[in-house]
Amino acid sequence: MGESFSVHLDAIDEAVIAAIPAAAFKAMEHVRQVAVNRTPLQDGDLRTNASVNPTPEGANVYYPGPYARYQEYEILRHDVGQRLYLTSSILSEDPQVIGILTTELGKVIE
Repeated sequence: MGESFSVHLDAIDEAVIAAIPAAAFKAMEHVRQVAVNRTPLQDGDLRTNASVNPTPEGANVYYPGPYARYQEYEILRHDVGQRLYLTSSILSEDPQVIGILTTELGKVIE
């Protein structure tokens, strides 16, 4: 008489895929907060216009308009904030983003 063992991972896969947008939103919100603190502060409202936009696959940090691109990439002197405010935030916060995703998606698997 034999024994059998079976594992059904379909439900876990579906649950994890369904949880990705919310987990990504939370991770990108962290990046947005860090980036806002690094965003140049001159005469515009660039800091207050930063947002996290959910997508079916995850989430994006978004700064609207050509002014945001100009402030990100041009070599300018800033008394408050820095150039590459979004890029540097993405690079420096990588471990935290991975940690947030791991925690949030881990909740679904448990």
